[in-house]
Amino acid sequence: MPHRFLPRPWTLVLLLPLACKDPETAAAQKQAVQVQTSLSQGRDALAQGQYSRAISELQKAANAAPESVEPLLLLARAHQGAGNPGASILTLKQAESLLPGSDPVIQKQLSELYMGEGQIPQAISTLVTLRNEGKLSNEDILSLARLQARQGQPDEAFATLERILRENPDDAATKTVEAEILLMKGEELLAANLMDRVLQGSPSFTPAKLLRARYFLMSGFYDLAEADLQSVAEEDADLTDVVAMKARVLMALGRPAEAEGALKKLVEEDADNAEAVAWLAEIVCAQGRASEAQQLVDRALHLRPRFARALYVRGRVQEEQGDARAAEDSYRFALKTESSFAPALSRMWRLHLKAGRKPEAQEVLERLMGLGEASVEEKAALANLYAWFETQLPRGKKLIEEALKREPRNPEYLRIQKAIEKATPKKKKAPSGPIIIRGRR
Repeated sequence: MPHRFLPRPWTLVLLLPLACKDPETAAAQKQAVQVQTSLSQGRDALAQGQYSRAISELQKAANAAPESVEPLLLLARAHQGAGNPGASILTLKQAESLLPGSDPVIQKQLSELYMGEGQIPQAISTLVTLRNEGKLSNEDILSLARLQARQGQPDEAFATLERILRENPDDAATKTVEAEILLMKGEELLAANLMDRVLQGSPSFTPAKLLRARYFLMSGFYDLAEADLQSVAEEDADLTDVVAMKARVLMALGRPAEAEGALKKLVEEDADNAEAVAWLAEIVCAQGRASEAQQLVDRALHLRPRFARALYVRGRVQEEQGDARAAEDSYRFALKTESSFAPALSRMWRLHLKAGRKPEAQEVLERLMGLGEASVEEKAALANLYAWFETQLPRGKKLIEEALKREPRNPEYLRIQKAIEKATPKKKKAPSGPIIIRGRR
């Protein structure tokens, strides 16, 4: 006799609700299951870096649940990972339209995308709105203040810092950002004193040490910069920012092999660290190995397609290969992504000057001064242009005097000083004899 299938009692209990459901409820439940399945598969694809598959699955989820924000937030991340920031911004705005008021998570994600696209004013505007609504953490407030200062808005940057300074006037992180803003304003003595005070109160505070090391590096005091970096706390010594600054200082000290070794170690520990790969490419290029540097640049751009430092190093490689026009294009792309990226600006003024575009060179050098990123050489170059155009001569005099303090016998600096003196109008001497007043009797 054939075996008969007899349903067990517990299966009948589970099947009974399904049998009793009306078609609409069953369809809604089926759709919910499909949405969750697409979301789950989309998340898995995102985690594996399979952005095309993630976009496909998350688009299904978004279409099936048009009033749900979650699929759109994940879809925005997928578009960003696929190198399509424009689509990511549009998707985030669509998500935002589903929520009442402004959601801080979406707004912060939008600001990051704006910055990645080089749309810095929109990023600042978005963050200022969140600041005014009290929706930014202290860390985000410091980032906003730094961003404002780098866009030539020091007063707005100080206004952003105000609330933290009122609540905790001795906060080391806030005082460090304040010192950075002072550097960008050209108030170097005030900034240096403030950095010293911060490190007296918090000797192991790494951001302050990094800032002071950068100040020493730009001022030509390479040994002092190295000393600050050598005293960084052990737990911070392998941070990308610290290792990259060490590499810059070692290059300035003429020790490229040590700089390369430090960065290679960082890349070996984290092969997906695009910043470390780009830094390593720059050090390799500076040693004349353009072909090897190009491979590293390609790798960095694969990891981060619009990464300003990688685009800049691509320009350095192109310069090394004698293609100035392509190099200039690469620097412009880097600046489109990050308008205050100092290394690209530092190359652009040289290309402008070489091509006879002196006004453009002056404009870029002044931008570097405003960022607090002008080297002694660049300050002297700006003073030279002031002498050439016979403009801002008092400022030019101050800049070249500063350069001569570092290198008193530098023949080029002495020539610029004479050129400024020659261009400066001579004061008329006051009459030395008796003053005769003529008039009617």
